[in-house]
Amino acid sequence: MTAFSASFRNEWTKLMCRKKYIVLMCIGAGICVLWTALGQLITNFISDQGGFMLNFTPTPMGALPFFLQALIPFLMFMALTDLITVEGADQTMKAIICRPIERWKLYAAKILAVLAYAAVYLGFVFVVSSALTFVFGKSLGAADFWAALASYSLTLVPLAVLASFAALIALLGRSGTLTMFVLILSYILLNVLPVFFPVLTEMLFTSYLGWYRLWVGALPGASKLIHMLVIVMGYGVVFFTAGSLIFERKEY
Repeated sequence: MTAFSASFRNEWTKLMCRKKYIVLMCIGAGICVLWTALGQLITNFISDQGGFMLNFTPTPMGALPFFLQALIPFLMFMALTDLITVEGADQTMKAIICRPIERWKLYAAKILAVLAYAAVYLGFVFVVSSALTFVFGKSLGAADFWAALASYSLTLVPLAVLASFAALIALLGRSGTLTMFVLILSYILLNVLPVFFPVLTEMLFTSYLGWYRLWVGALPGASKLIHMLVIVMGYGVVFFTAGSLIFERKEY
């Protein structure tokens, strides 16, 4: 466990030493601020025209779908490409795998570091959007606050599956640019396919990124919840097991 913790801290430090990830986190806050500014302009324009008073301030629940479906996956793809594909191409992986730690633990540490970054990013968005709601909108009630916090927390499970999928693809790539292209294209296809083939909606793991809506709303039956959990966990186990086996046998 000590070796795993050290590997996790090392992978986390490597991410934080890349300034682009700090900048991208600030961009997330900037998106919320810009969203609020545009919302205030629209609200003022509608009120000046004698329309109904509307509030376009991004609440935590309102901001979550955009970041969860678009920005967070892109950031995770970028981070895993840097930690796996780029390190393999730069031959820096050789020094890492020589450390006294099993390879599967090192692989897990990389995925966990990226997931931790996604969690910190979501937490940052939650704080910023909550503050903007309080300043320009209305303060969240206790029920709304805890529902939003639970929603943000629940997203980490499908994001962990997505991270395992991205890590598996990153292992197979030889170029960082090509790996990012494949990951983004695969993610777009996985989200577009259910539009043309609705039967795939419950079969693809990307469909469960928004499953927090089911947990914080009216809960479906127990069989439905178990069905979702089995699918999500099954994908996670398959992706992680396949990736760890490939990483164990991969020559750098």
